[in-house]
Amino acid sequence: MQDQIRQLAATLRTELERVPQTMRQEEVDRQVIILQLAEALRQMGLVPLPAWKPPKSTRDRLDLVGITPDSNPPEVQVAFAVDPLVELPKLKALEWVMCPHKIVITFGPRADKVKQSTFFLKPGLEHINLYE
Repeated sequence: MQDQIRQLAATLRTELERVPQTMRQEEVDRQVIILQLAEALRQMGLVPLPAWKPPKSTRDRLDLVGITPDSNPPEVQVAFAVDPLVELPKLKALEWVMCPHKIVITFGPRADKVKQSTFFLKPGLEHINLYE
């Protein structure tokens, strides 16, 4: 799994570098990452669902989940939270999802701030920092 995560991070970094510097904005970067993740989920045979809010979550939505096609009830296989820093409300939303892979992706340019925000991470969560 670690090799897949490293490869995924490299792919995401490459895609972000393709965005012209004059057009780079936090939300643009975030959406580029989500689009690439959705494509990766499709290639894995999963159905990508953006902005899904777990039924018991009272806070934020998850940026992207991948579900098994034709499963009833729907089986979430992977859930992503994508932000410049680790955000506590998104971690709370991840707690409500029963799935084997919960991944937090950070893309903040300041490594020190990203590192400080990882304080909120709990066991069972994978963290990908695109700019370590």
